[in-house]
Amino acid sequence: MAMELRIVCPESCAYEGLAAFVALPGTTGEIGVLPGHASEISTLKPGYVRVSEQAMGTVDKAIAVTEGYAEITADRVIILAERAQDVADIDDAKVQAQLEEFEGQLSMCSEGDARRAYLYNEIAWCRLLLDHRSA
Repeated sequence: MAMELRIVCPESCAYEGLAAFVALPGTTGEIGVLPGHASEISTLKPGYVRVSEQAMGTVDKAIAVTEGYAEITADRVIILAERAQDVADIDDAKVQAQLEEFEGQLSMCSEGDARRAYLYNEIAWCRLLLDHRSA
């Protein structure tokens, strides 16, 4: 038995497929979801959605997500996040270069510069992507 999983971002559907088990980075702890799970809406922290396509105990896909929300029903999990990226598609060298660029820009911003919040978010996203081996 499988359930539908969708990860939706403002600009696209980042992932859509069937899953036997999904682990979500809930704000109060990891949430494991099997088909038949009780209906629930949960907040998510930045982390990795781990997808087991065939059976619990395997990770067939890992997807980095920013904070967001998950709607869980007996046969479906829908995740709403600002960003999501399959860890298989991460180019470590490219992300490392982006991280260094953002950190350089941040070091040149004054304390009251409005761009600081944007740069902090970009730096956090890059660090999450580079930490994908722990997923």
